[in-house]
Amino acid sequence: MPGIVMVGTSPAFFKIPVTQTLSTHIRYGTYSPEEIRVARCYPPVPRPARRRSEGMKPLDNRREIFKCYEAFKVIVGI
Repeated sequence: MPGIVMVGTSPAFFKIPVTQTLSTHIRYGTYSPEEIRVARCYPPVPRPARRRSEGMKPLDNRREIFKCYEAFKVIVGI
């Protein structure tokens, strides 16, 4: 299951493998005994230490972030 979490204007992209077992545990509010490996991607902005404070304000950040959005659309199937 793909997802995006926004912190201000800075996105983080996630891909969560949802199995039938995980779905059942979520439905009943219990913990799955299986380890869940979540893949995440932070866009490779020029100044990573200032990612949260700058977000999409600088044009060079915006370019990299929109490249990631375009790649994400392929994963989602849009």
